[in-house]
Amino acid sequence: MDEFTQLIKKNIKLKYSSTKKFAEDLGIPHTTIVSSIKNGVGGTAFTTVCKMCKALGIKIANGIYPVAVNDNTRRLIEKLSRLDEKGIHTVTTVIEMEYIRCCIEAEAIAVAENKENNTSTAPVITPDQVPTKAEVTDLLKALNDDQLSFS
Repeated sequence: MDEFTQLIKKNIKLKYSSTKKFAEDLGIPHTTIVSSIKNGVGGTAFTTVCKMCKALGIKIANGIYPVAVNDNTRRLIEKLSRLDEKGIHTVTTVIEMEYIRCCIEAEAIAVAENKENNTSTAPVITPDQVPTKAEVTDLLKALNDDQLSFS
């Protein structure tokens, strides 16, 4: 499952009691939501994905990174914008380390699930997918500069 689809799935779980409730609130067929999550949102109609993202508070930073923008995210951005260069470096470093930790955990879960199901898939994250400090800084800057748009 791609990162964008995972973010949508996660936010549906957080904000709605079920995919059925989410579908009803948006006026989208439940089968469309289930199919989007199962097969990835890449094959879902653009307007449907936009509706889903708007309802879940998901925005795209710099046209690349899907980001769930909620009250917690806004508070973090506000605090980040008040940091000096050393503080931004510290936060960026922590974010990089936590991202890597989460990816490693996701990889371990995927491997365990594949062993259970006797299947094999490509790794969840490969070394070239680990974001560089510059990429994380660019994302934080985009969030700080409010360069977010629904897509």
